[in-house]
Amino acid sequence: NECERWCQNSSWPPFGGTFSMYPNMKTATARVAHGWSVEIAFPLNPTNSVGGLLSGGSDWTRFDPNQGTQFWYVDFSRAEHPFFTSNVSNFAALCPEILKGSPTLLGIDQWSCYWEWVWQPVAHRYMHNPDNFGIIQFSEYAEASTCGNLAWPARYVLAQVYQAQIAYVKEQGTYAEALSMLLAPAYCSIANGCNLTDMTLLSGPYADKYNLHFRVQNQATSCVRYSPSPSWTGGPCFEAQVEMSISGREVIGSISEARYLNVTISAAKFKALEEACLPLN
Repeated sequence: NECERWCQNSSWPPFGGTFSMYPNMKTATARVAHGWSVEIAFPLNPTNSVGGLLSGGSDWTRFDPNQGTQFWYVDFSRAEHPFFTSNVSNFAALCPEILKGSPTLLGIDQWSCYWEWVWQPVAHRYMHNPDNFGIIQFSEYAEASTCGNLAWPARYVLAQVYQAQIAYVKEQGTYAEALSMLLAPAYCSIANGCNLTDMTLLSGPYADKYNLHFRVQNQATSCVRYSPSPSWTGGPCFEAQVEMSISGREVIGSISEARYLNVTISAAKFKALEEACLPLN
């Protein structure tokens, strides 16, 4: 079944997700030299009321590698919770003691002795940033060469527009109606995963290549509210869209205030796979 806003998987039966991959998901763990390993076999499609990786909606079959999808965006991460306490006054004393015994941990941060490791950079200090997840490539052949993802430039731009717009609406109470309004360190900086240098290029030499435009409804009250009290509804709306041509294919991408990012690539006939790839140099 489709979810009203998003689907939440939980393969741990006691947790109340909207679907579960249990018991079809298989796992195995082992101790190896200098560490451990884990292998996970995820069900791809839902069967017999048990969910799979493609259970996010009725149109998710377009993400099926067996139907020609070349790329997925995925994060493999590890979260470290050195201790649990509901008394925040203990953090100042406990964190330094933990660092004495585990000096290779990454240090005290805004989560009070909570650390995360990811397999690919996500441009933020927090792993839950799907716009910036790493890319895996599917192929029928083990010897296939690396193929640049045609959707990546659009995703890269839209992810940063989202971060800048959220910073803007938190300060101004409305969304920016033009890119130029976001080109300031207060809204776009490395601290919030936004590259001001790259974004500035979009208003100059790369403006025609990306054709970026905004649709803003600042009087609306039906979209995600980020300030003053966050909620999934009650706030203004925005959508950013890019339209570009890469390697003879039309790429159209969009992102909304709900952080729903979607990129479509026009179908085309290619003589070789490399002709459908983004150049890597």
